[in-house]
Amino acid sequence: MSIDFSISWKPFFLDPRLPGGEGKDKIEHYKAKFGAERVAQMMPHMVQTFADEGIPGYSINGRVGNTLDSHRLLEHALRTGGPEKQDELVEILFDRYFLKGQPLSSRAVLLEAAATVKLDGAQAILESDRLQQDVWSEVESAYQAGVSGVPYFRIDGGGRGKEVSGGQPPEVFLQIFSSLGRSTTALGFAAGSQVSVRALKAKPEHNGKIGTVIGAQGTERIQVRLRSGEEVALRPANLEAHVPKSDTAHLDVA
Repeated sequence: MSIDFSISWKPFFLDPRLPGGEGKDKIEHYKAKFGAERVAQMMPHMVQTFADEGIPGYSINGRVGNTLDSHRLLEHALRTGGPEKQDELVEILFDRYFLKGQPLSSRAVLLEAAATVKLDGAQAILESDRLQQDVWSEVESAYQAGVSGVPYFRIDGGGRGKEVSGGQPPEVFLQIFSSLGRSTTALGFAAGSQVSVRALKAKPEHNGKIGTVIGAQGTERIQVRLRSGEEVALRPANLEAHVPKSDTAHLDVA
């Protein structure tokens, strides 16, 4: 099996009513939500699950808060640094929340995480309301699609047979992966080829952008990763082969 993978993280709110800033006590929050008895039952299982995955040190101690700002920062990372930069930031945020008990609503926590991965522009984002509407739009789309919890995986654009809810064994993902990798040549563009977007009416701001073909989505659309890191599924009529000018060279590193 030979498949190129690119991971991007989408926003979701389990509880959008949580406070911002330094948040609230995590244990008290979960006791109110699940009950003290259930929390006591959950803890040993969670600690063992993290340890089994090679991540010692999980604790329910610490604080929990509203995650809107963290999602804005992750969207900024995706747009400015691509999926790789966003993934770097996610790993740091997970460490701060799950292992160090720090609230992802804290401006100081978010700025420290951004500095750790060398993400430029974080402070400007957090001091403005930029990307708030974008985050809420993604969350509302998830709600409307019936997503009610995390983790939730959409593979190769999602759709029937390519969406997975909750923690699942590797075999579930391998079965989906084995069905992928269909050739896009029949649609006129080979995987890995450079294309430019054209005549797109739904999102005209993408017209003229350059991207890389990464696979087919269904039988009528082609999945393209734009140079910004964003992925779009387009019809062949909205793509054309991109041929760089003779005096210009572009290098895309996935």
